Amino acid sequence: MPLGGGESVGSLAALLAAIAAGPAFAVSFALERRRGYLAWRNTLPRAKRATDLIALSAAMMMLAALVVVAVAELFQLGFRGLTIDPLGAAALVAAAVGTMTYVASVSGARVTSTGVASLATLVLFIGTLASMVSASQGDWWRFHFSELGNESGYAGYQFNLSLITTGAVITALANFVAHDLEVGLRAHVDTPQRRARLFAWLFAVIGLCLMVAGFVPDAVAFPVHVGAASGMVVIFGVLVGCLLTLVPGIGRDIAVFSVLVVAGIVVAVALWVPIDYYNLTGSEFIIAGLLFAWLMLFVRQARAYADAAAPAPPVPAAAAPAAA
Repeated sequence: MPLGGGESVGSLAALLAAIAAGPAFAVSFALERRRGYLAWRNTLPRAKRATDLIALSAAMMMLAALVVVAVAELFQLGFRGLTIDPLGAAALVAAAVGTMTYVASVSGARVTSTGVASLATLVLFIGTLASMVSASQGDWWRFHFSELGNESGYAGYQFNLSLITTGAVITALANFVAHDLEVGLRAHVDTPQRRARLFAWLFAVIGLCLMVAGFVPDAVAFPVHVGAASGMVVIFGVLVGCLLTLVPGIGRDIAVFSVLVVAGIVVAVALWVPIDYYNLTGSEFIIAGLLFAWLMLFVRQARAYADAAAPAPPVPAAAAPAAA
């Protein structure tokens, strides 16, 4: 069997790695929650906890498959013409499945807002890249990224599934971010829960918009797809405005960076229309990069905001000197 391609060691390993990684993540996450980790999630509705677990497990499955396929294809390019016998194929498949299962299990044991944001970023980036390199229409970039979702084969399926999965992960991230902000806001305002809930809804709406854009490709319903994509940017602007006005003490670095990102989005759009420096694909590429760079910095800042407001652990009293 070849390392990469349709019927290959890589495709078999990717399938089995995905099947193993999802349950490994879910079981590890559930066990740690029973031991008291992320105890605050017990206050969430059971349906929300279940959908979050499904979204995160599905994202881990998708990431495991994408990573294994990417590695297999890369080695196939390096070892052109190489084929693997059944024994060697079994060993490689077992190694890939074991590695991804271990990574998924460790990831599920300590889920943080930064980890969830990283998962969303990786799934969208690697999934889009896989769709780009497998697109049958080589000049898709002359139109826009949504053209990838219009493909009838693997590329279209991969791109749309990446959007849907990333959106679902962001809806799960909403509660992690809201919890961190609520802990930090307790030291500054009288209504921390209400303000944190607002941010949870804003993140959830962004995730839902991304899911709609994946479920409804550009060629199926143009107004719905474009409306969902544009809605994400609009909601992000609202989120930044709320961050600057409703979260005192969040830190100057994230405040300045948020303003710069909004300005960068405006410039990116202007370079497309009316300046016509590049096409819509270039504008989308820059905007997506700015948004996910902001997301990674924001979740770290929100975590630091919560840690700064959390009470310090008690210092143990010094032991009395022993009597002579």
